[in-house]
Amino acid sequence: MTSLQRRVTVTVAVIVGLTLLVTTGLTFLAEPMAEDLSLTDDAVEGALVAPTIASLLVVFVAGRAGDRIGQRRTIVVAGAVFTIGAVVLATAQAEPGVGIGLALCGAGAIVIQVVALSLLQHVAPDGRAHVAAFTTFGMVFPIAFLVLPIATALMLAVVNWRWVPVTWAACGVVMMVMARVLLERSEPCSSSGEWASPILAGVALMAGTRALDQLDADPVDGRELLILGAVCVVATVACLVVMRTATHPGFSLRPILGTMMRPLMIGVAVVTLIQILTYVSIAMEYLYEMTPFEVSLAIAPAQVGAVVGAKVVAGRLTERWGFGPAGRGLLLVTGLVMLLLVFMEPGTPPWYLVFVSTLFSLTGMAALTVLNLDIMGRAPADSTGAVSAFRTAASSVGSAVSMAVLGAVVLSSVTMSQGVSEADTADLVELAAALRLDGVVGFVIAVVGWAILEVSARRNRSSVAAGRPGRYA
Repeated sequence: MTSLQRRVTVTVAVIVGLTLLVTTGLTFLAEPMAEDLSLTDDAVEGALVAPTIASLLVVFVAGRAGDRIGQRRTIVVAGAVFTIGAVVLATAQAEPGVGIGLALCGAGAIVIQVVALSLLQHVAPDGRAHVAAFTTFGMVFPIAFLVLPIATALMLAVVNWRWVPVTWAACGVVMMVMARVLLERSEPCSSSGEWASPILAGVALMAGTRALDQLDADPVDGRELLILGAVCVVATVACLVVMRTATHPGFSLRPILGTMMRPLMIGVAVVTLIQILTYVSIAMEYLYEMTPFEVSLAIAPAQVGAVVGAKVVAGRLTERWGFGPAGRGLLLVTGLVMLLLVFMEPGTPPWYLVFVSTLFSLTGMAALTVLNLDIMGRAPADSTGAVSAFRTAASSVGSAVSMAVLGAVVLSSVTMSQGVSEADTADLVELAAALRLDGVVGFVIAVVGWAILEVSARRNRSSVAAGRPGRYA
């Protein structure tokens, strides 16, 4: 890597890591915040999902902004939004302030994450520098989830909860300063186009993923599900109308119509869908009567495994096999790891769940890193932001489907409102059975994803060999 590539990669990694403060710390922040502000259970639930809703709403706007006004400027503006949100939260006196603050933090964070991936592609478009930059980026998320939750919990043990968002605000200022000082000024890739269609696409994505999330509720709120479905349909139709009538649409499917792009997006969704760390964490709380803080320590090896997978495994396998074979192989191996859950019983020692989650995190993060490398390497030069936004959207859809498929099985096996102490032997037996079922279902989903990628790659090779554009071109 050149000195410029190395500087930008490290700067982007640090900035993106700081955006994860909200995601990693909100769970620990919810209880003391609710007690201090006398928030209802519904208000707390709304606060927990506010960053996610806001991030989904602006994900396509983020891609558009990075391509339209430049990556550095967009990161600075998003850092300012993040900082303002943290200040609003720190000074909140009631539910509206909490929701607005967290929504602004979530929106600023996702914009930075989307644009950061686009910036890396511009700085290191190919070769070893491309692999080094993206494998370093892949390390950021597991490192953040290893360090930041523990740091937040320790901080809350000695100071009032308001100091946590104050810290977020200070980190937002750091993001802006680092972007201004260490990142090169980037020229806009596009100079025209409307903004209505990216906004409508974000609304459709938000409503659709929220509807999928509602499917695992017990009981399912049919009225809310119907409203979300209607919003998704109306926003989608409106977006299509704007795209067809606008001279220069701000939202387009063109960036993902390239060779293998759509199958690779499916691969990203599949890896996110079969992630098991959330469900393993819940299982540890109930099976072994651990506190959330103890669980965060217990799954620390899994985060370390993810770091190794992103940097070492992904880097070496792509160098040896290339992006395509490495990504497909790692996806299949990740599915095989899921099968290890079929041996779960209520009396299974905790080290076994730690071992399975660590192995899964290693192979899963390696697979996701290679898929990201492949996707961004195929992105058109003038649409890297848009491709990064689509990749983020695919990951979001995978997470939503995961909660509706794998999460529903685990969550329905225990009564979370009664707490860990109220779980009896029958609950634990059902929980172990749910983990076994998730292992089989996750394996099947991974195999289907691998088959889609494998068939697509073979058809593309056959088309290229025959001298005609591939089916997925």
